[in-house]
Amino acid sequence: MSGGEGDGALDAEPTVERWRVVVVALATVAALPLFVLENPSSPGALTGTADAATRPLADASRIETIELVVATLTPVSSAARPAPSVAELSSRARNWHLARSSRETQDRMAVLAHEHEAEALAAARLVAADEFAERAELDALLEARQREADREAERTRLRAEELRRREEAMTTPGPTTTIPWDTEPDPQGPSDIQWEALRFCEATGDYTAVNPTGKYRGAYQFSRQTWDWIAGLYFDHLVGVDPAAAAPVDQDRMAQALYDLRGRGQWPVCGRYLP
Repeated sequence: MSGGEGDGALDAEPTVERWRVVVVALATVAALPLFVLENPSSPGALTGTADAATRPLADASRIETIELVVATLTPVSSAARPAPSVAELSSRARNWHLARSSRETQDRMAVLAHEHEAEALAAARLVAADEFAERAELDALLEARQREADREAERTRLRAEELRRREEAMTTPGPTTTIPWDTEPDPQGPSDIQWEALRFCEATGDYTAVNPTGKYRGAYQFSRQTWDWIAGLYFDHLVGVDPAAAAPVDQDRMAQALYDLRGRGQWPVCGRYLP
């Protein structure tokens, strides 16, 4: 080998070495993202690799070249194409999924709440209706009992009054107080308790009663003439019937017709119990 060829070979070696350093630097830059994701304590991590890559080189120019290439290429690569944040994307996806799931859950829960509210209101209406019906039945029962109690009290009062009248009539001489025959009838008419008091006064409530003279007959002590007169006006089939033999319902109808026509004056003494 000649001296010129030897010098040319020596000059070529540094050039080849520089290219090798450039290639190593480029490979190192390209592998940097992988180093970031690795465990620093693993054998192939960035620390270990950096130690191997940056161990002292024999040639000082090789270190300068690596520093230059790294300083030049790194900003360009970062500015041209920034690496996406996987954690940020994952967080955004999770938040979107949670928001969507929460909205669907809220809508579903709102529908269920509305259904449950409707069911609760329907049940409450049924309970209220049942309670109202029970209350109405109770009120009706109490009112009926009160009416019966009032009737019984009125019956007792009128009967006691009649007993006192009879006692006074038997112990007091003189004429008995009578009612004028032309008394106008009350538009509402007598109540059943008042009619009962009249029957008790006239015949002690006996529909077959006949007075000692035989002239006045039945619970209302009709004379035959008065009976046939009223029967001819309103109930032809009762004309000629004995008042004491007539059915109680027929006697009641005849007494009501006589009262509507002439008022309570047709019973001069006992008519006091009629309005």
